[in-house]
Amino acid sequence: MNHLIDFISVSFFIHNFRLRQHTYFMKKQKHLPDFTRLCKPEQNTIQNILSLMIFFFFTGSVCGYVWEVLIFLVKEGTFRNRGFLYGPWLPVYGIGAVLFSVILSPRELLPDSSGKYKKNNPVTVFFLSALLGSGLELVIGWFLDLFWNLRYWDYSGYFLDFHGYICLVSALGFGIAGVLWVCIFSKILQKWWYHISLDFRKKWNMFWVFIFVTDCAASLIFPNTGHSITF
Repeated sequence: MNHLIDFISVSFFIHNFRLRQHTYFMKKQKHLPDFTRLCKPEQNTIQNILSLMIFFFFTGSVCGYVWEVLIFLVKEGTFRNRGFLYGPWLPVYGIGAVLFSVILSPRELLPDSSGKYKKNNPVTVFFLSALLGSGLELVIGWFLDLFWNLRYWDYSGYFLDFHGYICLVSALGFGIAGVLWVCIFSKILQKWWYHISLDFRKKWNMFWVFIFVTDCAASLIFPNTGHSITF
């Protein structure tokens, strides 16, 4: 009987020792951070990143349209609708804005584990923008020329041109535009975009997507044609 009591006492002692040891290590262990709280809820979902890209697309398209119109206004002194669409936008610039943001600055779309956004090197952005923009211009120009026999731009005679599709001047322009967009304007627009309400952002994008799709459908039936029309 005494042996049984001794055995129970030892077992109880060992159990208490292990329990206290486990409790001690649990208290010493640091809690893991909740990574879902490091990012703002509106900035850590694919849906809202997509909505930001839609906003960037229309912003780039409109800015590109204004840029092209101003160039011809200075050169010829007359207003000219440069787009094959009827609305004030050039989709190629919108596509470029989205590609620049996704490819050249993906780290600035979402914060890192510390909740901060990483910055890009302007020199790297310049050369990558020149390469990406020229590549996009070359592919689109070649595609339109091959399948529809259309030449919306022709750099023949410019320094270091390649079959009139691209040249050094346009590459430098893409480089400068990329730095301005990635390092300055996209940051300002992104901050403003996330400061407005989610409901307003949805309605804003839905409205402009509807107008844009309607414009595309109308332009396929009755395209805007003429001299110096571009994509």
